Amino acid sequence: MEKIPTEFNQSSKLVLRGFMQHFFIFTLLLFSSFAQAQWNTVPITRNSSININPKTNAQSKVEALTLPFFDDFSTATNGQALPNLWQNGGGVFVNNTLATGQPSVNVATFDGLKANGFPYDFTNQTAQGATDTLTSQPIDLSRYSPADSLYFSFYWEAKGLGEQPDNNDSLCLQFLTNGNIWKNIWIQKGDNIVNAFQQVILPIRASLYFHSNFQFRFQSFGRKSGQFDVWHLDYVCLAKKSDNALNGYILGNIYNNQTKKFENISSLKDLACSENIQPILKRYRAMPMTQFLAAKPSSNSEIADSSGVKVNNLYLNNNDVNLYFSVQNISTKDTIYKDQRVGKDALTLGGSKIFKFKNNFANKISGDKAYLRVKFLLGTQDASNSTFNKILAQNDTISTTLALDNYYAYDDGTAEAGAYLKKGFGRVAVQYVNNKSDVVKAIRINLQPSLTNIAGNAITLQIMANDRGKPGTVLRGLYTKIQYPDQQNGFIEYAIDPVVVTDTFYVGYLQYTDDEPVIVGLDKNSSQFTGKHFFNISNEWINASSADTTLYKAMRGSLMIRPVMGGQVSPVVLETEDEIQDKNLVVSPNPSSGIIRWNDRSLKKVEVFDISGRSVHQETTDNQSINLESLNSGMYLLRLSNERNTFVRKIWISH
Repeated sequence: MEKIPTEFNQSSKLVLRGFMQHFFIFTLLLFSSFAQAQWNTVPITRNSSININPKTNAQSKVEALTLPFFDDFSTATNGQALPNLWQNGGGVFVNNTLATGQPSVNVATFDGLKANGFPYDFTNQTAQGATDTLTSQPIDLSRYSPADSLYFSFYWEAKGLGEQPDNNDSLCLQFLTNGNIWKNIWIQKGDNIVNAFQQVILPIRASLYFHSNFQFRFQSFGRKSGQFDVWHLDYVCLAKKSDNALNGYILGNIYNNQTKKFENISSLKDLACSENIQPILKRYRAMPMTQFLAAKPSSNSEIADSSGVKVNNLYLNNNDVNLYFSVQNISTKDTIYKDQRVGKDALTLGGSKIFKFKNNFANKISGDKAYLRVKFLLGTQDASNSTFNKILAQNDTISTTLALDNYYAYDDGTAEAGAYLKKGFGRVAVQYVNNKSDVVKAIRINLQPSLTNIAGNAITLQIMANDRGKPGTVLRGLYTKIQYPDQQNGFIEYAIDPVVVTDTFYVGYLQYTDDEPVIVGLDKNSSQFTGKHFFNISNEWINASSADTTLYKAMRGSLMIRPVMGGQVSPVVLETEDEIQDKNLVVSPNPSSGIIRWNDRSLKKVEVFDISGRSVHQETTDNQSINLESLNSGMYLLRLSNERNTFVRKIWISH
């Protein structure tokens, strides 16, 4: 049984992080036998329609801020930090999917990508140096002195669901002096670190920082050629000790070098939502409304009995938590529930808990489509804090949107990595199960621009029938060109001739080459659907959840591939005797000295590709055969097509 490794451990890191010759040598060793194939994951690139470059975009004049300074990134939008607090540019990505165990909703992620989603160095795979930067707006500290006991605090995490920084990688904090010089205040190396958020509290004692244009910045250092060496930042605060505005799960003690004593630092009193809401549906993240309504009507079996939201207690004492939720159909603006009380429970000092709520709104869903905004609100006294006013209440709310439209999705709309099959002429398929017969009319796929640019290269998308729980015969194929989305986590939609699918069907693609892999977005937060994914590198389909090796961990997550359903099917697309014959297509002899024959007279258009994906032979014939004696010995891909379908077979030429 072939293995399907996709997530790097330390021993396999050389494949992506070492010199390029290591990558190619390793790849050739893996591919020396056609019976072996590998899945792999790579960090994703982030595409954005806004090209933010601090060197070319003028920074608007912002009046100097006053203390306290606080941001937990909970209200950031479109992946960008708030411009009233932070300078534009720098490349950080605000999100709530790449970190693990964050103090509150959203973090700022540092990696090797610019804000437009492209690497800092796209010409040198091993380039190292400064990568992302997050710089505060100017802060007026001229009214303060070392005697005012100013403290700077934040939480940081390495890796999360991203890539682990190496020993020589780092995240550093710098302060701007009154002489306009950036000074290193704190540096964290990538070696021997725990994959969990940790707090840092730093006193500000030096007089050179107490000026009217003080700034601080975080900067990461690592590999510049992609989303490598990932760090996460949350809960940044600069305040006076007397403001009672310094954050922390527990009461902190900071050593004062001037007094030679430990000082007691008060913690910020905050209750906060953190990780994303658990899925509302049982079997999918999104599904067609027609399929949703076709489920058991009593309570609708597609809706999970309950979902949950994680709440962190950042107080110094135990607290009772009230939780409310609202449901609104944002398609029609109809409110299904408003501030429905979930319950009340106690949270211990520094504790966290997932609050469960009943999904009892299934019978209120109707129409052709619905986008349901499910929102949770903590009933807290955060807004009454005299120092921060309403700031602390911002992380008391978290929401998710359930799409009931015309497509299926296992992914949550964000990719934490990219997955690819390390084998030319390999196939990938994702399983979907209907509640009633339907029609597939298009395929949406998130293709990641990483490792190498393969835009314009060939790819074959496929709809497959079910064969005893695995992909079966090809119902429809589309030979097309690879395109990259023009925005972060975007999809390219490929229209196909509509094809009828009954209960279980599969959507996937065929990859042509070894060294130019098709990299698809991988949602690592949806690992519960790993078992819906299959791969085939010879004549056997393997379930991704059952594959593993000692060198790699098996793929865990959901590929961002979505079938679009609905539409009308013309008679020409329905199954005919010719199509039944095509399902049993035989190409022979194989291997061959050059003459290739097939048993389907309807397949007249022929194209042959070499192992690099280059077209080496094209013709249209009525003879059910071609002569390839002019080609060198080796493996090729034979593509046979008629007006309705495309079929692909691997062939070997041996002189």
